This record gives sequence, structure tokens and C-alpha cells, in this order.
Amino acid sequence: MNAPPETPQAVLERTVKIGPDRVIVTEDLVTIDAKHEMPDWKVRAYKVIPIYFENKKYYLAEKRQGEQPYSVRYLLKPWVDGKIDSAAIFQTYDAETVAQRDSSRRSEAQGEVVRAFLLLFYPFLGLLWSRTQQRLNRIGFIPRSITSISIFMVFCLIFGQGVFLVMSLQASARSGVIMIGGMIRAFAGDHLQIGSVGIPLYLFDILVSLAMILDVAVRYTKYLKDDEWTGGFLEWMFRRSARSIE
Repeated sequence: MNAPPETPQAVLERTVKIGPDRVIVTEDLVTIDAKHEMPDWKVRAYKVIPIYFENKKYYLAEKRQGEQPYSVRYLLKPWVDGKIDSAAIFQTYDAETVAQRDSSRRSEAQGEVVRAFLLLFYPFLGLLWSRTQQRLNRIGFIPRSITSISIFMVFCLIFGQGVFLVMSLQASARSGVIMIGGMIRAFAGDHLQIGSVGIPLYLFDILVSLAMILDVAVRYTKYLKDDEWTGGFLEWMFRRSARSIE
């Protein structure tokens, strides 16, 4: 018995794997089942962006919801010169484009994980110096905002130091033994022991309190005077802080 002849569709249709994507190519249609969305691909009526695939020119005719394991289905049709309003730019679909898309997606996912972790320390991020704050801008933390929050946080710590100082003075008055100190002494003890030498921790409380008072005064003044100024804890003492957010 003779085998049935192949249909024209079976002869012309072919399937190509490009990274995690599946591409079905026919004479008049390219169907791309994409694992992830192509960020810049939009269906347009005007200023249509040409898409080059296998050295041929297409345009995005339709975008659909994909079927698992693919998230999006793109339908590309052959470009017809003179009948489509073309944009000045073009796009390319190939293995390199897909690899860049997936790499950017992984970077964004990692950035979201880092951002979620750093949110736990949000009030303290503005204590970091301006260059570090500008790096945090890449994952969604605005230097100007975190600087302002950190100024308020230092002010709250000063208030806390004052509360502990009052408590230590009251304890000293009741016991007759001088126990002046702030938060450091309250949580870490009376002395920092280094070998045979014991350093009274109230000295650290005094130094930290003075540093915080100066820092709030200077940074808050700079913050009010310059609407682009950012700076971390005591940064003003060592170098000029960033005046602009890049």
C-alpha cells in the first residue's frame, strides 16, 4: 500500500527551540510561545516596530495568554513595505535576545529578594554614606527619602539615650552609687574588659550621644537647605556628601 502524501502544511511548518521558548514557523506566520514576556513588545497600530527573525522582517500582530509551561504567545506576521507605518527603531528575536531577557529577569528577581531583606532595616539605611545610598537606588530605595528617615531615627535614639540617662540618675540617687550611662551601658554592662583593663562604658555612651546630637544638627540643616542633598551618619565630617541623585 502506498503511504498518504504529506500535506503542504506539514511540509512548510517547522518548530524551533530558542532558549526556553518554542517557535513555530510557517510561510505566513511565526508563533512564539515565550517562557517569559518580552518587555518591549507591544501591539501597535501606528509606528509599528519591525522585528527581525532569521533575517526576515515581521511585525507583532497579536499577543495572547500562553499555555503552560509558556506565559505568553506572540504572533508575528511578515512585514509588507509601504503598507505599515514603521517606527525608526527595530527589534531582533534570537538566542541572544532571549538570553538577555532571562538574565534581566533573574537580576530583577535577585533585586527583589535583596530589597525585601533590606526593608527590615529601612530606618537605618540612610545612615550609610551617600555612595552606598545611590547604589541602593537601583533596587528602589530613594537616597533622599532614606536620608530623611535616618535623621529622624538618630533623633529618636538621642531621645532614648536621654530616657536611659534619667533612669540611671534616678537609680544612682536611690542607691547612693553613681551609675550614669545610656543605652550602651544598660545593655552591655558597666565595663568593657580588654585583658586586665576595664573601660567604663558610660564613656562610650557620652561619645555616641555627642556624635548623634552633632549629626542630627548638621544633617538636618543641610537637608533643609538643599533639596538634593543626601548623606550618611557623620559623613559630613570626612567628605562632601552627594548633592544629587544619579
